[in-house]
Amino acid sequence: MENATWCDMLKLKASYGEQGNDNLSDGTNADLTNYSYYAYKDQYKVSGADGKFSDVVMVYKGNPDLTWETSKSWNVGLDFALFNSKVAGSVEYFGRKSSDMLYYKPVAATNGYTQLPMNIGSMINSGIEIDLNVNVLSIGKFNWDINANATFINNEIKELASELGGKWIDGTRVYEEGHSMYRLHLTEWAGVDETNGNPLWWAEDESGKRIKTDDYQTAETFKVDTDDLLPKVYGGFGTSLEFFGFDASLAFSYQLGGKIYDSGYANLMHGGYDKGRGLHVDSRKAWTPENTKTDVPKLDAGNAYANFTSTRFVTKSDYLALNNITFGYTVPKDLTKKLYLENVRVYFAADNVALWSKREGLDPRQSFTSATTARYTSIRSVSGGIKITF
Repeated sequence: MENATWCDMLKLKASYGEQGNDNLSDGTNADLTNYSYYAYKDQYKVSGADGKFSDVVMVYKGNPDLTWETSKSWNVGLDFALFNSKVAGSVEYFGRKSSDMLYYKPVAATNGYTQLPMNIGSMINSGIEIDLNVNVLSIGKFNWDINANATFINNEIKELASELGGKWIDGTRVYEEGHSMYRLHLTEWAGVDETNGNPLWWAEDESGKRIKTDDYQTAETFKVDTDDLLPKVYGGFGTSLEFFGFDASLAFSYQLGGKIYDSGYANLMHGGYDKGRGLHVDSRKAWTPENTKTDVPKLDAGNAYANFTSTRFVTKSDYLALNNITFGYTVPKDLTKKLYLENVRVYFAADNVALWSKREGLDPRQSFTSATTARYTSIRSVSGGIKITF
């Protein structure tokens, strides 16, 4: 490598580590958090009024076979700098395997409790991360840099507890060996009946043939599993300029190739049933005798199922976000020294400037599975000031 003058730095890196986890609670339920400190024990409390003993009730069902969750993390990568450091970056393969994962398995309430703490199985997250920085031009007091990064990630459930039979459905989520954990179990949307404007879903007849039905409760017994919702790639890119004391920069983030359940949109497509709640502008496309070629059912305040959970509201999670704009000016040193100052910089900055996604109002950054209008997205802010260093 001594004769490779184009290569300034080439470094191989690798790491490996293990850690344990005994936290079963998600932090949203104070009682659950307290009980989970002794998750392997059945726990009880005395009930009664006015200080009188009444009864002893179970408040937490433990599992004596419970063990710690273990995570093993590793990475192998290459850092490089080329052409007098005009091009620099890194390429890295990473992985994380979680074994004996902790989870509350829902059980029938007839047992006397509704959930059971258990070690549910094992899962691997792995992928490739690429980071690149390029100095495009550097002449005198002019300097221009571009940076970009991309992460390609894969998720796979390797093993589920034997009593789950290789597949477990928990509400709208489906967990299956050999598949991603980011899949949904939903009623399958079939469009709109052109003759009357009723919403349709897929079901099966007695012979197993697929049919369309306007009876949601019937279709609900023939739910389907979606494909993996994880994006194929996500990351960011940006650029910065410096010229004669001025500086400017832009920072973007992006995501491509994934899908998401847009529950915010679903809530606004109720067709009039949810009285007092606003309707989405797409309700203007609703079926009418004059507009039969549409994917929006007729407006009907009596149809409670028009916007019920289904694949209808699964949409692309691609987005492009302009996260930051910065512009500034640094006063020349010969002027600041006359004022006995080390540095003076005037600047303007804007954060969370814009977001472009499949549908206005949809923010795929909230989750890999579901986005909602009930949760505020990052607030746009604009600031400016003068920074003085003595």
